[in-house]
Amino acid sequence: MKLTILAIIIILPQLGWVNSAKAGNYRAIRRLLETNECPGCDLSRANLSNANLIGADLAGANLEGANLSGANLAVTILSGANLSNANLDRAKMNDADLRGADLTDAYLGHANLSRAYLTNANLENANLFEANLIESLASRANLSNANLRQSFWFRANLENADLSESDLFNADMRQANLKDADFSNANLAKAKLMETNITLANLSGANLEGVNLRGTSIGPTVCLITNFIECAPPKVVPEVK
Repeated sequence: MKLTILAIIIILPQLGWVNSAKAGNYRAIRRLLETNECPGCDLSRANLSNANLIGADLAGANLEGANLSGANLAVTILSGANLSNANLDRAKMNDADLRGADLTDAYLGHANLSRAYLTNANLENANLFEANLIESLASRANLSNANLRQSFWFRANLENADLSESDLFNADMRQANLKDADFSNANLAKAKLMETNITLANLSGANLEGVNLRGTSIGPTVCLITNFIECAPPKVVPEVK
């Protein structure tokens, strides 16, 4: 009797995911839950909230509008996947492969993307409020107009990334690689950019109020296109004779 009850407890949540995902593909969801792989499958609008999908193969899968809040997607293969408008609130995506994935308008608030592979990923208009992207690889990623307030990018690689018009208020980007990154018209107020290299970054029109650039190589180009206070020449005090 106890074993029967236990089996029901284990199976019911999975049935809930399947039954509540009528808009998605029933067979695809069942295949994913049973085999932990479903590359190229149609899982659009599927409810996979709190699902354990560690190491799953979802390369090229369609997860548009899917509910993956609280899901464990660590080390998951999501390269080329469509996650636009997906709910990834507090999802665990550390070490996940998201190269070339479409995450436009996705919600990733408080998500863990540490060491994730985001090269060439599209996160335009995505919400990454307080998300953890420590040591992530996001070169050439599109983060334009994204909400990156209070997000963590310590030692992340953002070379050639597009962060134009993004909101990076109080973001932690210490020791990040920002070479050739585009921060045009971005909000960098109170952001922590210590020990980064922004010499070749585009900061035209960016809000640098209260930004911390201690130990950072600024370069003449940054001074030419911004009104950053530390670019002002030192005041010359006339010698009193």
